[in-house]
Amino acid sequence: MKISTIDPTTDTRWDEFVAGQKDSAVFHTSAWARVIGEAYGYSSKYYVIEDDNGRICAAIPFFQIKSLFTGNRLVSLPFSDFCSPLGSEPEITVLFNHAKEELEGMSGAYLEIRGWPEGSSPSRLGLQSRDYHLLYLLSLEPDAAKLNERFHDSVRRGIRQAEKRGVAVRMSHDEADLDLFYRLHLITRKKLGVLPQPRSFFKAIYRNLISKNLGFTGLAESEGKIIAGVVFLNYKNTVYYKYNASDEEYLQKRPNHMVTWEAIKTACAQNYRYFDFGRCSPEEEGLRTFKTRWRAAEINLPYYYYPKVQGISAASENGLRYRMMRLFSRVTPLSAFETAGSFLYKHLG
Repeated sequence: MKISTIDPTTDTRWDEFVAGQKDSAVFHTSAWARVIGEAYGYSSKYYVIEDDNGRICAAIPFFQIKSLFTGNRLVSLPFSDFCSPLGSEPEITVLFNHAKEELEGMSGAYLEIRGWPEGSSPSRLGLQSRDYHLLYLLSLEPDAAKLNERFHDSVRRGIRQAEKRGVAVRMSHDEADLDLFYRLHLITRKKLGVLPQPRSFFKAIYRNLISKNLGFTGLAESEGKIIAGVVFLNYKNTVYYKYNASDEEYLQKRPNHMVTWEAIKTACAQNYRYFDFGRCSPEEEGLRTFKTRWRAAEINLPYYYYPKVQGISAASENGLRYRMMRLFSRVTPLSAFETAGSFLYKHLG
């Protein structure tokens, strides 16, 4: 066996290895690595163990982020809800110790791993955990109507209201529809006081995921206007609800309920087993309520750090840094807001 550092976007063994791991997710794929690399210019450091036949048998994927504003670090993986190491506990231990040695040569650096395989103990490796984020996972079944019966009354009512008020939904693989979503994304993020991901990020999602049938855009339309949208990803047995945007003036038509319901029906019809509603923080009470009312299970999602807990993802969303970001976002003109996202977002990974 030997330890190597590979580029997942050029090493043809990577996706085959990922597909064979029961805990792998869309965030482990080479397609997602291309999105991150193309949009933000980070360098990949995917540490792997190869057997005597050259097959990959364990891995910890990282991107290296160098920032004057937010520090130097290895992150597994930036802009990903989770991306746990893959392989057996002894192999992961070897890889982590190797990454730790390389980290010591990076001045002022730290390491962050989002998620960890069940049945192993990251604390014994010196990793410090932060139990903050929550993940929401809905188990699917072939008959979506039976699933609907288990939803909270408010969810079923929201779907009926959207239908009565003429909300139409389409699921699209067209780049033009992703562009329509992005315009709504800018407006939504400004309203929330959160910097927008750069347009280049969504362009990379289209090139590497949606155009390869690893994602799609769901758009809700009313009176000839796009009033809500969601970017979904799909991989193996799971559909991922990744990015949402909506027009505040039309929320009474419940377009978000309609887009979500149509995506769930599509996932059921295509025999997916899970619908991943994504991550949120404990402070996001409205978002948590929305997800749990679809009867998605709430799962703790610890992140792990070495040598100590630090960085953007470890900061409370009620902290000073987030409050300043919200103030900046709300007072900045939309065009300047988009430019700020393009410049600053790469420092937030």
